[in-house]
Amino acid sequence: MNAVVDTNVVAYYLLGTEPQAEECGEFWKRVAEVAAPTSWQAEIVSVLWMAVRKKVITPDESVTKLQAAGRLGIQAVSLRQLWRGALVRSIRSGISPYDILFVELAFRRKTKLATFDAQLLQTFPDIAKPPSAFF
Repeated sequence: MNAVVDTNVVAYYLLGTEPQAEECGEFWKRVAEVAAPTSWQAEIVSVLWMAVRKKVITPDESVTKLQAAGRLGIQAVSLRQLWRGALVRSIRSGISPYDILFVELAFRRKTKLATFDAQLLQTFPDIAKPPSAFF
């Protein structure tokens, strides 16, 4: 099964955030090929940095989790391939282009987006799905 994955699914998985961690773990067991806009890399670094600042994890743990993120096999897709469509969808929907980049990638790949983002799930119900919809 192929999917586009939102950074929040990666973050909840790496950080073991409850109650989403189990659902994310099951998603990662079942998905074969995953992709995300290259922006996911900066976003996950930011998430891990914030987790260190809030003392959820140690600096050493953040590096270990970043290495684990790299092993997830997420194909990073250039923003340049997505930016026009993302801009148009963002203007139409009123949702931030940062989030719409993931929707645009799923649309182009004719696949689904795994996300916990309530606004994306509501606005794009044919594309955005919770990770549990993949199993």
